[in-house]
Amino acid sequence: MTSSEKVCISFQRPGCIAIGQTGEICKINNSYIVKYPKSFPGETAYNELRLTFITVERHIYERLGPHEGILPYHGLYDDSGAIKLAYARQGDLETYIPAHRMPSESFRAAWIRSLVNAFCHIYSCKVLHQDVKLDNILIDNNSSLKIADFANGAIFPLDADMETICAEDPLSRVDILGIGCVMYSIATWTVYSYDYFEKECWPRPEEVPTTDGVMYGKIIDKCWRNEYSTIQSLYEDFQRLDNEQSASKQLPRVDFVL
Repeated sequence: MTSSEKVCISFQRPGCIAIGQTGEICKINNSYIVKYPKSFPGETAYNELRLTFITVERHIYERLGPHEGILPYHGLYDDSGAIKLAYARQGDLETYIPAHRMPSESFRAAWIRSLVNAFCHIYSCKVLHQDVKLDNILIDNNSSLKIADFANGAIFPLDADMETICAEDPLSRVDILGIGCVMYSIATWTVYSYDYFEKECWPRPEEVPTTDGVMYGKIIDKCWRNEYSTIQSLYEDFQRLDNEQSASKQLPRVDFVL
């Protein structure tokens, strides 16, 4: 070994079920997981940065409080900065969709409705998720969707003007693009995503699939075209269209009791 070579020894905690960019997730029983900040010897600056991400996530969960569409948070776990969360037994949407048959239209509509309601709550708490994608939407034992992983999120003062923030910073509207992709995936029962941060631009019309005939297709298309100024405006448009579609198709309305 030369002096320039370096050995990196990776240690996984007992019960480790996933490792992300900033955290390690360990199952402690059938009800709870713990998310630890990743830490490596000799990486003081990076360790502090990863701890910062987990700390922000903790503050976001504390701000959001209990909500039927958000993964339940059970507090600080230990002095490492780790947080304790509910264990979503059925995994995430990215793996769930291809492994299961398409459910009924009313069931898919209920899932989409629950997500839009949850993201509206997040926005009303002056929080942005900033990493909305299928693998951050979990399914619990009751087949209810739970939004998780706020490590990349942003939390603003309670008196912040979110309309101004979203108008001045295009990145603050990326959640809307992600919501559109998740809605499309549930509506069509296919795994679809568009990575804004990789391409550094909103998708062109030819880069996204057609939404003709897709449930909530008009909403999805507007999400992809950056036509909503805020998540609140998306929510209001969704409520209107949802009521119209339910009335015209006479779909039985399914709402989860969570």
